[in-house]
Amino acid sequence: MSDAGAAPRRMKPLLRHALEFGPVLIFFGVMQLTDVFVATGVLMALMTLSALTAYLIERRISGLILFGLVTVLAFGTLTLVLHDEDFIKIRPSIYFATLAAVLVFGMLVGRVFLKSLFEYAFQIDDRGWGKLTWRMAGFFLALSVANYVVAATFSLDTWATYKVFGVPVLTVVFMMAQTPLLLKHQLPESEAAGTEGD
Repeated sequence: MSDAGAAPRRMKPLLRHALEFGPVLIFFGVMQLTDVFVATGVLMALMTLSALTAYLIERRISGLILFGLVTVLAFGTLTLVLHDEDFIKIRPSIYFATLAAVLVFGMLVGRVFLKSLFEYAFQIDDRGWGKLTWRMAGFFLALSVANYVVAATFSLDTWATYKVFGVPVLTVVFMMAQTPLLLKHQLPESEAAGTEGD
């Protein structure tokens, strides 16, 4: 019996967070014990393993995970080959700026890319997705600038601490600030159930 019409498999939230943040936490720990170059190699390997795990569970790799992997491999390789830590330090700025640009481009051409990424997490109407997209684009742009400033102004250890702990905290605060928007545009339970079953 074909399962072509079956709903896509979803990872449990705890596992998803572990795959997203685990490699970065280990990167920080390895850097404290060795140096940024060894840590970069470990990060590249763990990000690859995380993407593979996500694929084995969900039978697909989201665009967000794939883009994150590509940028880590690209800038990580430059860091190791040229033995220059600036490449891995600037990678988050390029990553966040690109995400912001993609979200803005999508809105300009009538595509709400954010919805396809977070539809499993939020059940809101199209107007809500539009507002959230613009806010997320602004937030990503702010993170891009902030990373550049921290990387260019402070020490490697300070940058690593900001990346590993500061960015997640800022993201949680930002998402908590979106609660009124999410509640205002939340779909009725009947419509949300219909959306999940599509």
